[in-house]
Amino acid sequence: MSRAPEYALRLFLAWLNDRYRRSFAFEGREGDLWRASDPAAGSLVAVCSELFEADDRWRARCAELEARLDETRPGSYLLWQPPGADLPEGEPYESEWVRRVVLAASKLASGRSGEARLPVVMALGKVRDEGGYASVTGGLGRFWTEISNRLQGSFYLDSRGLHRFTKNEQERRQLYEHIALLSQGLETGQVVEFEHEDAWALQRLPRGPAAARLTDGWAITGCPPGFSPDDGGAVRRILRRRLAEAGEALRGARDAARALVLIGAYEYMEMENTGPSLRGFDPALAAPFDAIALVSDAEVKALRLSRALPFVAEGART
Repeated sequence: MSRAPEYALRLFLAWLNDRYRRSFAFEGREGDLWRASDPAAGSLVAVCSELFEADDRWRARCAELEARLDETRPGSYLLWQPPGADLPEGEPYESEWVRRVVLAASKLASGRSGEARLPVVMALGKVRDEGGYASVTGGLGRFWTEISNRLQGSFYLDSRGLHRFTKNEQERRQLYEHIALLSQGLETGQVVEFEHEDAWALQRLPRGPAAARLTDGWAITGCPPGFSPDDGGAVRRILRRRLAEAGEALRGARDAARALVLIGAYEYMEMENTGPSLRGFDPALAAPFDAIALVSDAEVKALRLSRALPFVAEGART
């Protein structure tokens, strides 16, 4: 069974502890319920749910790669597969993939996040001399304005091999400048290929109370093939179902704060559409929960935190 739900809960607890100066410690699982407690704030009961749908083949492949990563570098790590990306199949691709992921993991201290760098090939072609524009497909599509601002002429950029552009702003600017430099050597009709790196989010589980009874092990989650987190309709349907399922599971939890921790499939947390979807629902769907949190792309975001929770009210006053 994947460690991703457990790790998502632990990351949420670590976020609570850091933000509200608490000491929530993980206690264990009872069926669909995960339990934690803080000496002053009391008990918390949570349900962890994926905000995506995946087939058994993807889950089995994740488990195989998790086992190989466990053997190569023991530790508690969570790797996020970005939308549109595939896990490696066959050799030598799998060994190279493992080598690069482990290299990124070796640089992470406890509680830190980074990026596993995987090689990709992109192509730049010149369409005509006039204009200052790039038609961009693939992972760089949302950055087309920054790319176009540096070009003289009209171009197309095929970045379909890139699924998650690094969040490092300096490296982003360096790529923009590299594309601009390549464009200067192209004649109309010419195409040039160049190499870059996909940047998959990777994090090492933090220490502290949230890591109580934590054992080593890798987990892979994120966006399975065929699922699009940009499809608002699909996300709303899954979210509505997860709210109903979690509400039913938590129905008997009267002596503890009740939380729903969602595992997202987003390329970047700032692209999440779960919060807007939640605000558009009947408030009764969220009423059973004192907290609803989204864990995605190595980040935690609170979508709902009830002020009825004593430590939340205290935090609002400070």
